[in-house]
Amino acid sequence: MALTDPATDASTPPRLGGSALRAAFGLPADVLAVGAARQRVREQLGAWGVEPDGADTAVLMVSELFTNALVHTASEVITCRLAWIPGRLLIEVADEGGAQSAPRPRKAHSDEEGGRGLMLVKLLAEQWGVGPAPRGPGRTVWAVLRAARA
Repeated sequence: MALTDPATDASTPPRLGGSALRAAFGLPADVLAVGAARQRVREQLGAWGVEPDGADTAVLMVSELFTNALVHTASEVITCRLAWIPGRLLIEVADEGGAQSAPRPRKAHSDEEGGRGLMLVKLLAEQWGVGPAPRGPGRTVWAVLRAARA
């Protein structure tokens, strides 16, 4: 499946169907929440039996997306939703708004400390995009990746 850029109207993530396993959680927009989000995702994917490589990639993506929401928005709570069918995992991270611009991957300079998160998501995901948050003025950044059963 081809990579999808937000510029190509990828505002709606693909549906994985009614048989998908689903989980969601919200955390305060705090630097400690990034580690807590990684831990929750790792535990949930382990409980579902997702293979370790797919789980590691998902944890990296959630870490990057949570960090972006924390740094670039005025959110008080950041929400993560997961949906999995063997072979595909959908990750959605929603903020509450306040970003100055739409999330876009960019090429960071070698001396910059940040700026590579969405580039990693773009490289690792089968598809990704940006759409409206389920409620309020925020956005949801989503990604689909391969994640088989262990």
